[in-house]
Amino acid sequence: MKVLDRYIIRKFLVTFFFAIFLLSAIAIVIDITEKIDDFIDNKAPLNEIIFDYYLNFIPWIGLMLAPIFVFISVVYFTSRLTANTEIICILNGGVSFYRLLYPYMLTAFLLALLFGIYNHRLLPKSNKVKIGFEEKYASKKDQRTSEINYHFQIGRDTFVYTQSYDMNMNSGYKLTVEKIAKGKLTYKFSAENIQWDTAQKKWKLMTWKLRKNAGAYDSIAKGNDTLLALPITPRDYVKQSYDIETMTTPELDQFIADQIRKGNDNVKIYKVERYRRTAIPFSTIILTLIAVAMTTKKVRNGMGLYIVAGMMLSGAYIIIQQFSTVFATKGNLDPFIAVWIPNLIFGVIAAALVLRAPK
Repeated sequence: MKVLDRYIIRKFLVTFFFAIFLLSAIAIVIDITEKIDDFIDNKAPLNEIIFDYYLNFIPWIGLMLAPIFVFISVVYFTSRLTANTEIICILNGGVSFYRLLYPYMLTAFLLALLFGIYNHRLLPKSNKVKIGFEEKYASKKDQRTSEINYHFQIGRDTFVYTQSYDMNMNSGYKLTVEKIAKGKLTYKFSAENIQWDTAQKKWKLMTWKLRKNAGAYDSIAKGNDTLLALPITPRDYVKQSYDIETMTTPELDQFIADQIRKGNDNVKIYKVERYRRTAIPFSTIILTLIAVAMTTKKVRNGMGLYIVAGMMLSGAYIIIQQFSTVFATKGNLDPFIAVWIPNLIFGVIAAALVLRAPK
């Protein structure tokens, strides 16, 4: 069996890495076509294009679609083994179907482990270099979006509210700072407009009003301009979708904890990314199981049929993944559940196919 295990593992890895090589080559050609004008206009050095951008572009695009290409690779080479009656001979020779799964599952597990480690630790560092190059030479569009009705908690009993914020102007509208002690409002500072002072790293407040409550006495003050130091910067008012890609998982966990501590409830997109880094690599194991179970039965015109079925299942997985992510970020679906829904659905499909596979 060791010879058979090595044979299947070699077929698995050669087919997968060849598929990833073709994907990377095609993706690079398409990307160069789109960005060549930016490279020329911004006078990007050739060594930076190769080593800073494309050397980090390949793992980014590869890991994004790696589980799907694992699935397609297993479908392709296993259907060929089946078409050549090799699988039938193996099963007729006394090897059980579950024993046949061993080299497939071992390889899938090792690939999933590799993808997971890279996703959590190495890819964010690689993305930081790639995105830095894009911002400098490739006119990467600013994906920052302003928040409306933004809430912060900057202390145990201190809360900050801003109705709106304009990132381009570094200014906001209707700021309120409140302190609540023992269920009572003791301090309220409000301003019609705020402007970030880049020199002093403070907020310039226009048309402000301060009210303090000390027992039976209230004090009220008003003014036109003042500076106020807050543990909030313009970056806290906006989010950059590509910022997530540059954080290692420990950094992302800390960022999520900080945002929750500040009272920012809009952390679903970050939680989705956190759970996705584990769920996507794990899908490699499930998709491999489905691929083996569906291709070990010989049918007429089997290879073509299996490849079409594989492409359809891959598309279905991506669609379910996108829908569940939208429901998590825009709706009330828990991010953990949303990320793992595709694996749960395809896990059930895998179990059903394994039970129906020829033994």
